[in-house]
Amino acid sequence: MRKRTILVVDDDQSILMILSDYLTQVGYEALTANDVSSCLEIFSTRSKDIDLAMLDIKIGRESGFDLADTLEDKFRFHRYIFLTAFFWEEKTLEQLLQRGKPYFEKPLKFEKELLPFLKQYFGEEQRSS
Repeated sequence: MRKRTILVVDDDQSILMILSDYLTQVGYEALTANDVSSCLEIFSTRSKDIDLAMLDIKIGRESGFDLADTLEDKFRFHRYIFLTAFFWEEKTLEQLLQRGKPYFEKPLKFEKELLPFLKQYFGEEQRSS
């Protein structure tokens, strides 16, 4: 069985590194992008390889919600979830609820929330390499 590929998009380099290391450690291939244009470059060459995208809601001055819309429109890609440290903002909460996509609040709880979600999402057990 091929290794699942997850793209993480976040403007915080430390989050990219920690999340990428964790995903790799639990058996996924992790791709990272620190801005919208890098994400779109990855999608233009590897969209068929990406099983899930984790999009930060605020990517520098750009919006993860707008990026999600672009991925849907340009690549017909709908397999994404959101990451946010701004869950408490009313506009953010409204968007999250309106979109109906899974989301995780930072700081991420890897073992308690993220890993169980991924196992359920992919419907399989990932093994460490």
